[in-house]
Amino acid sequence: MSEIYKGNIMAGYNPDFLGNGINLPVPSFAPSIAGDVLRSSLLEDDIFASYINYSIITNRIRRSTIVTCANIDQNLIKNVPRKRGWDIDTRIGADFQLDNDYYRNNPWDRGHLARRGSLAWGKTEREAKRASDDTFYYPNAALQHENFNQDEWLALENWVFDLDLDSNGKITVFTGPVYGDFPRTITPPGRESALIPSAFFKVVCFVNKDSNELDVRAFLMFQDEEALRDKEGNKLFNFQTYQVTITEIERLTGLEFDDEIYEKNPLLFNENPEKREALHIAQFPERIEVDAPAEMIAKGELRDSVAVDNAAIFIAAAMVNPSGDERESEWVSVINLSSEPVNLEGWTLSDTKHESLQLNSILKEQQRILQPGEAVRIQPLNPVMLSNRGGVISLYDNQGKGRRIDRVNYTAKDVEREDFTVRFLRRG
Repeated sequence: MSEIYKGNIMAGYNPDFLGNGINLPVPSFAPSIAGDVLRSSLLEDDIFASYINYSIITNRIRRSTIVTCANIDQNLIKNVPRKRGWDIDTRIGADFQLDNDYYRNNPWDRGHLARRGSLAWGKTEREAKRASDDTFYYPNAALQHENFNQDEWLALENWVFDLDLDSNGKITVFTGPVYGDFPRTITPPGRESALIPSAFFKVVCFVNKDSNELDVRAFLMFQDEEALRDKEGNKLFNFQTYQVTITEIERLTGLEFDDEIYEKNPLLFNENPEKREALHIAQFPERIEVDAPAEMIAKGELRDSVAVDNAAIFIAAAMVNPSGDERESEWVSVINLSSEPVNLEGWTLSDTKHESLQLNSILKEQQRILQPGEAVRIQPLNPVMLSNRGGVISLYDNQGKGRRIDRVNYTAKDVEREDFTVRFLRRG
């Protein structure tokens, strides 16, 4: 990409941004989508709409971004006022972007693909404000359900914003939509229908502070249950975030990432018996549920050994936001839905952020034998802490280092009311 400037500010994605001799070119295109790329003499190199600190490549058929390529400098981020209103980018043309008609009077937010808060950086507050304002163009918006945009997507964006694994405060991020086999559509009055993404991908690249080498994390964030083909499918969302392989993102999007990005992503797509045993990999390609930063997998890190399919012990409910003393009043309920008694001796409970709670320290000896259909309340939970902003609760048995028996997640919206029991029991 050639360098262009807005005033004294370099605009657009910089592939050499991370330093250390690392060059991360924008993804190329498989033949399946190459013909969908919007090309115009008004765009940089005929395809890039460049803004301050990021660039976009547009899908002319779907009128949305194919990929957004952004540079974040954590050292220069500033807290600046938010711009009001969104603008059409005349370089792309009104016919190739979804304007406010598609977001008005419905549950679909204008979800920033290049996040305003992360892109609001520069040497001066004025530069940062201009960069922030430059994120408010419709090509940088995507149809994200309000529950997704303001919760799961925001949680991952916050992880990127607060990333502390990098050596120099510089991060490169590739983001874009994924359209499944059964996408929804939205049709404003008098306007052409538009497809609603089934998911969004994010590839985060940085120089690891321990190895001083390129490190990569890749994610898929679903706002659709693609497998549902009945008439109720258009009403259901799962909003789950997964850490995934670069290859899965490539196959879903038609993008082709640089070899170095592929090689530095820690998850594996193809079968590898040696690493399956060494790293406790359950299946290939890997797709790991992520609802908290601590669940993200780094290179060489052991995966959870999961026994969910073989167990009938579940986390049934939790008191996350009690009135009074939260440390003493929080609790989690575990239920046995098997036909046999289960001994909880040596089992642990975890919130992924703090030390695990040994159930032996809470349950009396007679309580550790959970009879069929019986539930037990675990209280108090210290050192486990249930965040009112949402989180994950996991239950492990006593096999080896512990197999994960169950895992549930809850959001901030689940715990808005004090003394409201969050119930997780949604099984047969």
